[in-house]
Amino acid sequence: MRSFFSIRFIGLALLLFVAAGVTATPAQCADAEAKPQLELQPHDRIALVGNGLAERMRLYGNFEALLHTRFPEHELVVRNFGWPADEVGNQQRPNDYTAIDDPLAVFAPNVILAFFGYNESYAGPEGLPKFKEDLAAWVKRTREEFTKDGKAPRIVLVSPIAYEATGNPLMPNGKKENENLKLYADAMAEFAKAQKMPFVDLFNLTHRATSPSTESKLTTNGVHINEAGDILVANGLIAALFSVESEPEWSPEEYEKIGQQLMDLKEAIIDLQWHHQQDYRMVNGWYVYGSRSKPLDVETFPAEYAKIRKMCADRDKVVWALAQGKTPPVPDDLNPVLAIPPTAFGTKPYSEPEELRILTPDEALKQMKVPEGYKIQTFASEEDFPELAKPVQMAFDNKGRLWAACMPSYPQWKPGDPKPNDKLIIFEDTDGDGKADKSTVFADGLHVPVGFELWNGGALVVSQPKLLFLKDTDGDDKADVREVVLDGFATDDTHHAISAFEWTPDGRLVMLEGLALSGTVETAYGPLRNKDKSVSYTYDPRTQKLEKYIYPCLVNAWCFTHNDWGQPFLGDGTVADQHWATPLTGAEYDARGNNREFIHYEGGTMRPALGNGFLFSRHFPESSQGNFFYACVINMNGILQFNVKDDGAGYDGRRVEDLVTSTDRNFRPGDPQIGPDGALYFVDWHNPLIGHMQYSQRDPNRDHSHGRIYRIHAEGRPLVTPVIQAGKTVPELLEQLREYEASTKYRVQRELRDRPKDEVVAAVKTWVASIDPQDPEHDRLLVDAMWALSGQKVVDVELVKQILASPTPDARAAAAHIIADLRDYNPQAFELLVPLVDDPHPRVRLEAIRGLSFFPTPESVTAVLGTFQHPLDSELTFSLESTLGALRPVWEQARQQGHDLAADNPTAAAFLDRVAAGNDRGREVTSLVKSIVQHYDKDGHRTTLTARLNGLEGNPDEGVKVFKRACQACHRVGGEGSEFGPNLSDVGKRLRSEEILESILFPNKKLDPKYRATNVLTVDGKAYSGLVVGENEDELSLLVGQGTLQKIPQDQIDHREEVEVSSMPEHLHEGLSGIEFLDLLKFLAAQQTAPTPPAETSAAGSGGQ
Repeated sequence: MRSFFSIRFIGLALLLFVAAGVTATPAQCADAEAKPQLELQPHDRIALVGNGLAERMRLYGNFEALLHTRFPEHELVVRNFGWPADEVGNQQRPNDYTAIDDPLAVFAPNVILAFFGYNESYAGPEGLPKFKEDLAAWVKRTREEFTKDGKAPRIVLVSPIAYEATGNPLMPNGKKENENLKLYADAMAEFAKAQKMPFVDLFNLTHRATSPSTESKLTTNGVHINEAGDILVANGLIAALFSVESEPEWSPEEYEKIGQQLMDLKEAIIDLQWHHQQDYRMVNGWYVYGSRSKPLDVETFPAEYAKIRKMCADRDKVVWALAQGKTPPVPDDLNPVLAIPPTAFGTKPYSEPEELRILTPDEALKQMKVPEGYKIQTFASEEDFPELAKPVQMAFDNKGRLWAACMPSYPQWKPGDPKPNDKLIIFEDTDGDGKADKSTVFADGLHVPVGFELWNGGALVVSQPKLLFLKDTDGDDKADVREVVLDGFATDDTHHAISAFEWTPDGRLVMLEGLALSGTVETAYGPLRNKDKSVSYTYDPRTQKLEKYIYPCLVNAWCFTHNDWGQPFLGDGTVADQHWATPLTGAEYDARGNNREFIHYEGGTMRPALGNGFLFSRHFPESSQGNFFYACVINMNGILQFNVKDDGAGYDGRRVEDLVTSTDRNFRPGDPQIGPDGALYFVDWHNPLIGHMQYSQRDPNRDHSHGRIYRIHAEGRPLVTPVIQAGKTVPELLEQLREYEASTKYRVQRELRDRPKDEVVAAVKTWVASIDPQDPEHDRLLVDAMWALSGQKVVDVELVKQILASPTPDARAAAAHIIADLRDYNPQAFELLVPLVDDPHPRVRLEAIRGLSFFPTPESVTAVLGTFQHPLDSELTFSLESTLGALRPVWEQARQQGHDLAADNPTAAAFLDRVAAGNDRGREVTSLVKSIVQHYDKDGHRTTLTARLNGLEGNPDEGVKVFKRACQACHRVGGEGSEFGPNLSDVGKRLRSEEILESILFPNKKLDPKYRATNVLTVDGKAYSGLVVGENEDELSLLVGQGTLQKIPQDQIDHREEVEVSSMPEHLHEGLSGIEFLDLLKFLAAQQTAPTPPAETSAAGSGGQ
């Protein structure tokens, strides 16, 4: 990798020539005409719009530096509005993006540089006609929108760059991609010529400049420019637009002076564009301009937008001064002073402490309870390590050190504050006493890093909206490489952004993204978009491929883990449901719902879940081995534990004694993991205020400075001797796979993926041959060997066959899973899967059914239908529905051609009919709901659509399952559920079917006053929040947390405010399939029983809860 300093030096040399007016050589620019294509006027307002090429230019500032240096007296105003995955006909934005205003329209450019063609090119030659139509429509619309005083904006069309071969055999070589890119670049050139518009051909420029060597030099991944690529693009743009011709003559002193001036200018531009990005791509859009801005932040963010734009205008003056060789002014970031909203602390008794006081770590420990024989201690806290503020995820490295992502900037940066400085920190216990005594900041300057994992000697970490790769190359444990891997991940809600990072056994990084967001990620394989529905992505750093892994992904997934056999488990953040995830990971099927929750317990619903895992550690008692756990941060403050057993194809978890609980409501545990010493570690977010919609984003009592990491161990039992991977040979690493702890083997597999492929493959072959067939762990070790190869994208078919012949069902299931997931690297994948539909164990049969969903052929359908000769349980039935739903085009086409693949199997034929009917009905529901949302304000149309929806047949018995999963965390029906929202026991009696539908789709549109939350502040400073259930001259009765009736004397009320917003999230229906949504509606409509009155509590005795 070329060093940052050498790139800056080379870039400076190139930039200086163009800045002074050097003629670009044929290798440096496309055919520049003698006459400038673009005439700039003083004070022109220039906008860069379009795809990720424009956005990446914001990182380096080269083009703008050249532009300002060439026109220093023009005092140009330049803003970069590039957005990853943008197409000329598809510019997806978050919901309600322009509710406050449209940042581009407010900027009102009169010069527009439009970067299109890259993402569109993945439609191939067939997509060209539509591209041409969309381009013409966009130009026409843009001219009309930005015409001012009779003058239309000057629009420059900029082609995509060429696809650069990276030399990575697992990635495209660029041949096909460049054929398509040239088609789209030529189409843009043809259109520009016909319209007599300026056009810059970056495709031919970069194609000629691409080195034939196997090392990528202009891009990070073949398609996204690095600094060298940006320098070439900047030169090409300037040369093509302004016909650079003259050559300078400089003295060494002049060279040095202008060089420093240019570098200072670049830094100022990068700073300006960073602030501008907080305007046009502001994070937390759901709370800024979306529906959740009400009622707490209606006035907050319009003022913040205005301040950001003022700060950018101040930075324009800095840029102009530097371009003119003057001393730049210092921006006044303090003014205007932003108003601080009043705190809402005290209004959420279900999640808050009684008083706003942070306990010390020692005090906090006294509030915690662990099982008998266990002990909890503080591993690290803000007292000893002030940088440990708001930790959210952690990982152990190959030296046994604990890394933690800390984000004190949460929930988002505030204009006028210093730039976000969230950190990735390494903690070490150098003396083995169970407490950290050393910390090193590996990386700072991050932006709400809710997820990270270690890879390739460094870390992949989210810095919203980007995924970064950070690496230390000089051994000081501080990142000196910082590369943008992917951009465009959703940020509409910063605690729903990609998080819960976890490696799969075959080396893909799982990243979970929550509900109601807009993701537009631009990749080397084309754009990947997501809107509103939750999703689990996988990112493979070897292939640089990003894919949807689970879609939709529960309601709002926050937890992901694997058991010791590589089976995935997925946890929901909103309702804390935990699911065996294998049935959810087949081929995408738009009507698929969710399988059953695998854990069970009595008592109230838990929420939300912040991290899960399995306990495999010799340090803990035998009775705890294999137990499942997850952390909960509101309904209870602690970590729950479940004993897990096989249950048919799936699993069954029953709650046993909690690993830790606390009476301290500030205690917010997360990401529990078994450490190298066998103890259980977890972070503590530690905050009296939790959540986004519950408080203003700027609530003054949001804590930004506290954070802890705790450690639970069993007294009197020996710790595990840590096994480290750093410095070990590949054979030594393979021997570490004999360790019992699944967490150790996870780190070993991660390390093996960082080692050279040939070395790993050869060593695995030797190691497998050395495994004693009589070894009790024989089958498990073979699976470990298979995973070590799969991390290198290698499938040893003979090894896989050996595992498939083993007597251990979990080993066979693991092999089936890898066969499906590495099907692109194994020509025999299909023939290996087919016989497994008859495996004696239901879990293996389910893996085969799931794997065959990826093979859309009649043979695949026939094999899946063979499953009906075996018993079915709920998980198998669910997987059959998902797979046959995904394969429906295949078996339907066969039926239409007179060849019914289920003709000889009446049971299977009936099942296919049921899948088709359910799929059709589900799609109809989805379509109707979408139309109702779009046409809500058109009464007649809405009434017709609603009547059609209500006329469809649903199943209330299935609806109760959906209610328990998606609604019970906040609502009660009968004796089950919680009282955070209205009791729905008689909702079918109180509301008509169309009103129930409206209340789900538009929770804020029509709130019955009795179901609006009311905030009350008493004269003695106590705060209450709840539903008004009674009122007279003497007292007000509120239904508050835990179903308690709070009576408050009227003469004690100082302030009372009704909240004009529902606590129910919008877009909840997006997390449900069409059938699930219909079944839920039917279940709610059937609820006719009046709720049980809540227990009474007087205000005097409540302690302000």
